[in-house]
Amino acid sequence: MSETSMSPLSSSDVADPQSGQDARGIPLQQVGIGRVRYPILISGWENDAKRQREVDGLFDLTVSLAAAKRGIHMSRLIESLHQWEGALAPATLQNFLTDLREQQGAESAEMSCQFTWFVERPAPETGKPALQGIETTWHASQNSKEGQSGYTLAIPVTTLCPCSQAISDYGAHSQRGWIRVRLDWDNDSDIVAPAEVFEALQHAGSAPIYPLLKRPDERHVTMKAFEQPAFVEDTARQAATLLREKLRVTRFRIDVRNEESIHTHDAIAVITSGDS
Repeated sequence: MSETSMSPLSSSDVADPQSGQDARGIPLQQVGIGRVRYPILISGWENDAKRQREVDGLFDLTVSLAAAKRGIHMSRLIESLHQWEGALAPATLQNFLTDLREQQGAESAEMSCQFTWFVERPAPETGKPALQGIETTWHASQNSKEGQSGYTLAIPVTTLCPCSQAISDYGAHSQRGWIRVRLDWDNDSDIVAPAEVFEALQHAGSAPIYPLLKRPDERHVTMKAFEQPAFVEDTARQAATLLREKLRVTRFRIDVRNEESIHTHDAIAVITSGDS
């Protein structure tokens, strides 16, 4: 290969097809990149705003595209991610989206970041501590007029079937349930910390789930579940009640899924409230 063919191109020589025009007259609401793994500092999961932790984030980053433009500069989305300074939190998501919009000259932008936040939880009787991972997603949207920020949590619980308890001579079947709750707030609203939501909603089923249980702890959890049987409908309604009455949250979406232990199907229940 000749030296001429290997010589670097100047910025003015590089082809830039995505900056061209499009004559079809069709705008796109979202264009961008998905499932991008990137390390990021996270804060805001707990009430202590200074508590930060580096996590392995899984990002979706998109912006709108005007009808006359052929494409966006996707590399700039990675640049925005790499150049972001400080921690990413519900309180800073709008600033992050402003950067995306400005770099792309876009009317609107959306983002999500999935990660696992670990909380130390003591066993209910022995107090033995262990870490429990809570799957969390930060998400936000913004246009030139308004923006919304929020998060989604996946909270595991134990549920014990009321029918099984009522008809059995002894014992009752139980299973793991998942409470998936999504909360969104407008820019001028106060955001409830995910730690508060987790602490409240882990009690919406028959019993909480713990990462470490010794024999006295297992006895405590199984007896508690037997004393508080709950259908999937009960769990969803109790989760909504806890959000409204204990945390004063009025806009939410709750998806509950029980991984049934004696059926081939899952049991599901969904509640939406407000604009979610």
